[in-house]
Amino acid sequence: MDQILRFTSLVFIFLLLFSCDDSGNSNSKIWNKDGDWGDKDVIENEDAITINHNGIDREYILYVPDLYNGETPVPLMMSFHGGGGTATGQMYVSDMRPIADTANFILVYPQGLQLDDGGSTHWNSMLASDSNKSSVDDFGFIDALINDLSSSYNIDSTRLYATGFSNGADISFTLGCFLNNRIAAVAPVSGLMLSNPSSNCNPANPLGIMIIHGTLDNSRPIGGIDGYYASIDETISFWSNLNSTSLSPNITPYTADGLNIELYSYTGQDNTVYIEYYKVIDGDHIWLDITREGVNTNQLIWNYVSGFTSNNP
Repeated sequence: MDQILRFTSLVFIFLLLFSCDDSGNSNSKIWNKDGDWGDKDVIENEDAITINHNGIDREYILYVPDLYNGETPVPLMMSFHGGGGTATGQMYVSDMRPIADTANFILVYPQGLQLDDGGSTHWNSMLASDSNKSSVDDFGFIDALINDLSSSYNIDSTRLYATGFSNGADISFTLGCFLNNRIAAVAPVSGLMLSNPSSNCNPANPLGIMIIHGTLDNSRPIGGIDGYYASIDETISFWSNLNSTSLSPNITPYTADGLNIELYSYTGQDNTVYIEYYKVIDGDHIWLDITREGVNTNQLIWNYVSGFTSNNP
C-alpha cells in the first residue's frame, strides 16, 4: 500500500509540474507579442536582443529609461516569466517600465528556452541536477547576461534585483542562492523554493526577500509538495535563520481588490525588514494584486527590493 501511495504521489507531482503551463492554460499555447495565446512552437518577443551562451542563442527584452545618461550607475531589475510564458508576456503582466522611467533603473525580461522535447518554455531552478526540467544552463545564462549588460551600461553592481512569476519565481528564489554574491534582493510571486533548502542553498550573504503567494494556489501550493517544493513556512524559516531575523513577525492585515491580505514583516538585528511575506487569502496562481494604500504590486516590489545593496560589488 505504501508503495502504491508513493507511486501515486510521484505521478501527481509529474503531472502538476509538466502537463500544464504556469499560466493555467494548456501547454499547447504560449503568450505571444500580440498579447494573446498562440502556437507554443512560435516564441515571439518584441525587439528581442540575442546573446550566445554555451553555443545557444538566448533572447531577452531590454528597457532603458530616458533618464539613463551613462554617467550615474543605475540598478538592474530582472523579471522572469512563468513556465510556458514569454518575456513579452511577462513584460505586459508585470509592466515595470513606468517605474523605471521615474526611478531610473534598467529593466530586463529574459526568455526561457523550450523543453528538450520542444515543449513549453521553462526555467531550471537548480544547478545541473536530475531535479531540473532540462539540461539548459539557465544560471550561467543569467550570469553571462549580467556581465554583458554591465559591459554596455553603467550598472550599479551592488543593486541587482530579480522578480518573477511561478517558474520564474522559482528561479528568482534560487538566484538568491547561486548568485548570492551578486543579487541583493528578490521578489518571487506565486513561486516556491525546491525542497530541503538548507541542503540545496548555501548563500554567504543576507538577502532581501519579498514573497507574494495565494492560499488557494494549486500549481505552487502554499504548503509545498513533499519531495519537490518547500512550503512557504519552511522557506521563511530558512531565510529568517540566514538573515538573523526575529521569528515573530509583525502582522499587518488589509484588503486589496476584494481580497484579504496579511503582510508578515521579519526584522533583523539591524532593524532591517529582510523578509516581507504577502499572504493573499483565497489568492490563486496569478500575478497577484496586493495594492496597498494606492500602491500596486509592481511598485511595492520595487519599493522593497530597491532598499537593498549587496555586500559584494
